[in-house]
Amino acid sequence: MNCADLKRWLNEGMPRGSERDVGEHAERCPGCAASLHAQLEIDALLRGEGRGRVEAPPRFVDRVMAEVLAADRSAPRIELWPALPALPWWAQAAADPATVLACVLVALLAWRIDWLGDLARLAGNLGSRYVTQPLGQTWSTMGLDRPAVTLGFELIAIPALAWGSLVLYRWTERILRRSTRA
Repeated sequence: MNCADLKRWLNEGMPRGSERDVGEHAERCPGCAASLHAQLEIDALLRGEGRGRVEAPPRFVDRVMAEVLAADRSAPRIELWPALPALPWWAQAAADPATVLACVLVALLAWRIDWLGDLARLAGNLGSRYVTQPLGQTWSTMGLDRPAVTLGFELIAIPALAWGSLVLYRWTERILRRSTRA
């Protein structure tokens, strides 16, 4: 038996039949001996050997539930002005700057869906202008000046914009967390 076999034997729940081989290997390998000792100790604790039944302190459940309720109430809330009660979670989510930005963008795209194509075309044109022209002749020899390649640039711009919006969302989320901690 080697170290990998012993680890596999431990992971499989120490099936019967290999105890002698495991013991011999554990005598030669201190790392495996430590793993075997730890596993046997864990099994003994789980079976309850060596220790009596542990009783919970008095009113343990009541104290834990009180802490859970207090933690829920102490969660940061947005207060528009002190006279009003704190806003519920769904109102906080709606007031998140990234949520507002996303809703405005979705509303604009729903209102003018052709803007999405224009935006992709603009990104493709900018990519073509700032990437294609500086490369010049090399770009043409590689065949990257064809319309299909330009369309590919436009199609790549859409996931790039989605990724950029995710980065923007994470950034505003970090700013919001820092401002609520302060």
